[in-house]
Amino acid sequence: MDMQAYFSFLSQLRQALDSLTALEQEKLQAVQAGNLEALDACMKREQVATLDLRGREQKRVQLLRQLGLEQVSLRDLPSHCSPQDRGQAAQLSEQVLRSYQVLASAQQAARTLMESNLRHIQQELDRRQAQEAPAPKKSQTDFRV
Repeated sequence: MDMQAYFSFLSQLRQALDSLTALEQEKLQAVQAGNLEALDACMKREQVATLDLRGREQKRVQLLRQLGLEQVSLRDLPSHCSPQDRGQAAQLSEQVLRSYQVLASAQQAARTLMESNLRHIQQELDRRQAQEAPAPKKSQTDFRV
C-alpha cells in the first residue's frame, strides 16, 4: 500500500469530522430552540455518524499497520514520510487534527447546553411537584380516657 491511499483516507476522515461538526451545530440550535423533534433527529444521525467513525478508526489502524506505522501518531506522521510526501502529510494531519478539535469544542458546547437545560427542567418539575403536593392533614388527637 502506498501513502497516497492513506492520504485519501485522511481526507475522507476530515470530511466526516466536518460533517459531524455541522450536525453538532444543528443539535445545538435544536436545543436552543427547544425543538425536541429536531434534537431527536440529530441524535439519531449522530449515532450513525459515531458508528461510521468507529469503522473508520478500525480502517485507520489497518492502513497504518500495512504501512508499518502503527505506533506513529497523526501529529508525528510527517516525520515518518518520505521527503516528497512530507508536505502533504503535514497538511492533511493538521487539517484532521483541527477538524477534530472543532468537533470536540462543538460537542462540549452542545453537551453543556443540554445539561443546563436538563437541570432547569428538573428544577421546574421539582417546583411543580412541590406545589401540587397536598398539604399534610392536621391530625386531631383524642386524649379522652
